[in-house]
Amino acid sequence: MKTPEKISIKVKFRIMLVCFAIYVVATGLSAFYLIHTYDTLEESFQRENKLKNDISDLRNAQYELFNLYTGKKDKEKEDALKETIDAVCRSIDGGIAYLSAHPLDDSREIKQSITILQDEFSLYKQKNSDIQAIESEISELTQDGGRLATSRNTVKNTILQTAVVGVYNKFAEAVKYEEHFLEKSNVEDYTKFNKQIDGVNTILKNVGNASMVIKYQIFKLEDQFAEYRTTFNLLFSKQLLLGIDNYEGYKGEANVQVRTMLTNTEDMMLESSLLRQKIRKKAIWIVFGLQLAMLAIGVPFFLVLFWSINKPIQNMNDYLSRLLKGELVPADVSPDSSNEMDLMCMQLSEFIGNLKQKQQFTEDIGNNKHTDGFALLSSGDELGNALINMKKNLDEQTERQLARRREDEIQDKINIGLADFGNILRRNNNNIDSLCNETVRALIHYMEADYGAIYIYVDEEPDDIHLEMKATYAADRKKFIVKKVSLYEGIVGTCAVEKTMQIIDDIPKDYIKIGSGFGNTKPSSLIVAPLLLNDDIYGVIEICRTDKFEDYRIKFLERLSEDIASTISYVKENTKNLFKLQEKGKRLEDYTKRLHKAKNELAKKDEEIQSCKDEIAKLTKENARLNDERGGAARKRV
Repeated sequence: MKTPEKISIKVKFRIMLVCFAIYVVATGLSAFYLIHTYDTLEESFQRENKLKNDISDLRNAQYELFNLYTGKKDKEKEDALKETIDAVCRSIDGGIAYLSAHPLDDSREIKQSITILQDEFSLYKQKNSDIQAIESEISELTQDGGRLATSRNTVKNTILQTAVVGVYNKFAEAVKYEEHFLEKSNVEDYTKFNKQIDGVNTILKNVGNASMVIKYQIFKLEDQFAEYRTTFNLLFSKQLLLGIDNYEGYKGEANVQVRTMLTNTEDMMLESSLLRQKIRKKAIWIVFGLQLAMLAIGVPFFLVLFWSINKPIQNMNDYLSRLLKGELVPADVSPDSSNEMDLMCMQLSEFIGNLKQKQQFTEDIGNNKHTDGFALLSSGDELGNALINMKKNLDEQTERQLARRREDEIQDKINIGLADFGNILRRNNNNIDSLCNETVRALIHYMEADYGAIYIYVDEEPDDIHLEMKATYAADRKKFIVKKVSLYEGIVGTCAVEKTMQIIDDIPKDYIKIGSGFGNTKPSSLIVAPLLLNDDIYGVIEICRTDKFEDYRIKFLERLSEDIASTISYVKENTKNLFKLQEKGKRLEDYTKRLHKAKNELAKKDEEIQSCKDEIAKLTKENARLNDERGGAARKRV
């Protein structure tokens, strides 16, 4: 006997499953770590690249906007560029915030680069905010109804009132340079504007003799021109802050700031690229090392575990091979083993023992020996249940054969009885009394009954429809009892109305007094059968005995009752026809007598008529003779 194994295959498989699950989880975590690392690096690269593109877009938009300030004005394009700059600034804010919150590998250099970039971008936004404030002030100066336009219109109105020669032309030139400056922002326009204002002041100072009113207007005009120049110079100073021609101003500084941001971003991306390569290599080495360690530990462990599982499986396979060769031998295993294969071998041994019992059971059935059977393995033992069912089916088949044989014997008895009664019915089909007597007598013997009676359905009188007892036999002695049973009276009358056979195995004690003609004898089993033909009632048969009737006798009576009804119908019809023939014969005889009597009377009348005819002829001759005699006498008298 083999040494029992203490660890079951189920436990070994669970260990393998746990180890495999650990390997799968570790591999999954490694893959997740690697994928997450690559995704993080890719996300960082995408963010940095987008930040670089945003700064590049900001530089281009800022450069185009600066060109608009130094070139031809285009309000729509300027507004579009400002909207673009705002959108790009928001995107840069988001990019810098993300990189600040997610520094690559927590690198100090990258953090420092992001901080510098964030400070530079803050300076750019502050510069851009200053530019917007200056542009707002310029807009307030130059808009319709603003300070510059108001000052210009005031000067114009005063010039028209004063009408100093040459002033208006100088003013018109100054306005032209003003408008050109507003359009082009050229320093030359600023110089020319002031030159024209200086010319106006010279003209106003050289005005000679003039009235006090004119001098007042001139002083007023000088003040207004001074205000006009001051406003324009303020506008020029604001534009100069933004940047004019070679004076880049705030806008130039903003451009420089953006270029610096772009350069720093490119440097940061170069540092990030080198750092990403290091991170990728590190992640790959970590995953590779983890997989290598798991394989180094897991492969030997799995080989040992597989061998410990495969060995009992091989033993099981060898045992099954012996069973397939027909060797019904027990398994060589330890009953204390926890190994599932050994347990399966032991169960197979038990199964083989049960098979031997079934083999013996089958041989006993084949030899028609009585057997007590065998113990089923379980309620689901299909082979055992099949063998038990086979034995049961064989027993049932034997019983069915015996029952069929008994049924055939009974059917033969019924057929023979019907044939015998057929002869009786044919011999007595001309007289209802003899038919009933012979039928009851033979039926009592065939049914092995103690008493029997036949009632005939009588319906000649519509007001007196009843059943009339025609014959009765009791214990081989013919009894002459005349009994009339009304419909619904007792079992016989009810049977005639309901047209169904009544079988009573527990006859009431007072039944004889109610509806039977058998004296004081008390039978225990009673059959009352209607005589039906085409659902028409012709009578009732009443039979009883002291014990129960067999089924085949009841079937025989059911079939015989229709033959009896047919014969009674035939006898009744013949009786009616015979009665009709007799009635017709009597009527024919009476008619013949009357005819013969009438014939005799007619002959007498013929004789009387002939006698009358002879008398008449005689009288006629006599009358003729007398007439002749009278005629001769008259002639004589003439």
